[in-house]
Amino acid sequence: MKFSSLFSPFRRRALAAMLAGIAILAIFPAFVTAGDVDGLRAVDLRRIRALIHADRPALEALLADELTYGHADGRLQTKPELLAALAGGAVAYQSYDGPPPTVRIEENMAVLTGVAELEATARGTQVKLWLRYLAVYRKCDGTWRLTAYQSTRLEQPPAGLR
Repeated sequence: MKFSSLFSPFRRRALAAMLAGIAILAIFPAFVTAGDVDGLRAVDLRRIRALIHADRPALEALLADELTYGHADGRLQTKPELLAALAGGAVAYQSYDGPPPTVRIEENMAVLTGVAELEATARGTQVKLWLRYLAVYRKCDGTWRLTAYQSTRLEQPPAGLR
């Protein structure tokens, strides 16, 4: 077999396609599936249910130790501060409802954005408000944990809410 026959046009194209595939996998190491998005939405729903029920063990597992939690009134809390506020009754969530958030996943980070209607008691005052929020999750040891949350109060219900 001649050396030149090893690199026939067909083999050159096949080699080029294989190298292009390897390059694409190096640039995009993980493909996001609908199951990934649905799974992350389920994790976020568990977080919301745990907030409503002030379920400390569940929140311990769902919240990253480095959490920064920004409230719609401008307050910023760490994980221990948020857990203490829930345990001490400084804040109690009654409901948190809205359409499924938009989810963007890139490797071990995910960003959820959405709108919600919230009812809570904060420092003895009942509040009902509409929020636009951003939640950032990081996957560590196979588990998604909320690492940052920020909400902004809206003056009226956005499209998609009652």
